[in-house]
Amino acid sequence: MPLPVKDTKPVERQLLRDVVYTRLYDGIIDGTLEPGETLLDEKLTAWLGVSRTPVREALMKLADIGLVEMAPNRYTRVAPIDLRAIDEAIYATGILHEHAARTGIPQLTPAAITRLEKLARDARKHAKSADLPALGADLNAFFHELEEATDNRVLLAVAEGLSPQLLRYVTVWELPFDTADIPGRIAEIAAAAKERDGEKAATLVHELYESARQQFFSEFRRTDAEIDENPIL
Repeated sequence: MPLPVKDTKPVERQLLRDVVYTRLYDGIIDGTLEPGETLLDEKLTAWLGVSRTPVREALMKLADIGLVEMAPNRYTRVAPIDLRAIDEAIYATGILHEHAARTGIPQLTPAAITRLEKLARDARKHAKSADLPALGADLNAFFHELEEATDNRVLLAVAEGLSPQLLRYVTVWELPFDTADIPGRIAEIAAAAKERDGEKAATLVHELYESARQQFFSEFRRTDAEIDENPIL
């Protein structure tokens, strides 16, 4: 007799190096592994309970996206926070997210709309409790839904490379953006997405990032001369 057809998707199996990558990525973003901290293989393997090979593979992948710095025979460390890189990431990501809203929202599935609405509620909860790592993860996942909907592989790859800078930016600042204002703005974008109004959502995304840029420049950004003198934290 023929084998029965399963009516559920098979559980996706993660490679060990991907599990290690995720643990290290999350540890850097939430501050468990601090900027500039030296990453020793023996300590990481003991912490994660794995062999050296997946740790080295994960570290090299993290170096590719700027979260880890590796100098052969000298050090492997968590990348310091680079203010100029944050500047550039805010500008570039704002443009990408605005484009993703405009072109991706008309393609969103009902399931994606539901996920956006849930992420908007989560953002409100985490902003209220001042859980900045969780808030950053909510925002990252929210905009990733819009990026996925564009089906633009180049946009996805560039956004993935920029995301760590913005996530660190949210996590380490005592006053990132205006956290009291973010949930309302994200809820408005989610509502525009539900209406399949990409133009309205794109305008709201632009306004969200413009506010963040202005606050950053007026209150926190050092001068170019100061950054050139000491470009990292």
